[in-house]
Amino acid sequence: MNRHLTKFLIAALLLTVFTYADSYAQEKRAQTTMKFLSAPLSARATGMGDAVTAMETGSMGIFYNPAALGFQQSLFDVSMGNVSWIADIEYQYAAMTFRPRNGRFGVFGLSMLSTDYGQMTETVRQDSDLGYEVLGTFSPSAYAFGFTYARAISNQFSVGGNIRYAELDLANAITARSDDEADGFTRERFIADTFTIDFGVLFKTGFESLNFAMSLRNYSREISYIRDTQELPLTFRIGLAMNVFDLTSLNPDMHKLWVSVDANRPRDYYEQLMIGAEYTFAQRLHLRSGYVFPSDEQGLSFGVGVSQAFASRYGIKADFSHSAFGVFNSVNRLSIQLSF
Repeated sequence: MNRHLTKFLIAALLLTVFTYADSYAQEKRAQTTMKFLSAPLSARATGMGDAVTAMETGSMGIFYNPAALGFQQSLFDVSMGNVSWIADIEYQYAAMTFRPRNGRFGVFGLSMLSTDYGQMTETVRQDSDLGYEVLGTFSPSAYAFGFTYARAISNQFSVGGNIRYAELDLANAITARSDDEADGFTRERFIADTFTIDFGVLFKTGFESLNFAMSLRNYSREISYIRDTQELPLTFRIGLAMNVFDLTSLNPDMHKLWVSVDANRPRDYYEQLMIGAEYTFAQRLHLRSGYVFPSDEQGLSFGVGVSQAFASRYGIKADFSHSAFGVFNSVNRLSIQLSF
């Protein structure tokens, strides 16, 4: 691809960022439900500030940009991990991708995400000094299962999409007082479910290792609980990524420095710019850092990873990341990835 198109793509990204900055006056606060669908999961990605839209991340791309799967080289790629999120929320996830016949039919994937919100105190309004009565505890939960398909249209361009079934269970809730029930209250179980669609494209520009990508995540109908209707956390991202050591004479088998930039436009909060970097030594040790702004509490992220390749298509990776969250506890993530 010629340099003029590369410059155009960079200009398009910068224009998008400035457009986001101009829209800060728009109030967007707590307008969505099923936020677990947009949780930052991968230790590699979060170590880079989640700026991985334009990077090839293996099966973890299911949760970021499914188009990245189109360039998978191994027959299978499997990822799994755990996130100890703020407020004692736990995420567990797994993803698997399959590339039959050397990619002749594209790449297929399956994914799972579950959320444990822990135990919460159940209360009801009461005319007393406290103003409420404690009834016990309840445990809401959420999960999603997905199917993915991606394909490289050429050696430079790939597309991909997910369809996911998601369910949010808020457990039994009191709807009225009743003398007929054992605890004196009428209860109703609040469960909402829906299907969501993700879509992405990834373009290898041909200028060294420069990649350009876009993704749209969590497109869905609105869901409702009795009277209230809420939207899902629809998110649009556009990103660039490049191994900047391509511009030097360093041995690429010994040193790589990927720098990536994502412009993030979510439905329910302000637009953000995400910047990340990943240094790789001898294709085995990975050091990462990332930053997201503007952000009220989230600070710098750091990560480390180790990988071992057994052949051109086989390998194992283990990644860890640490993200600072101001007044909240820091968040740690652990991911494991296998390709064979």
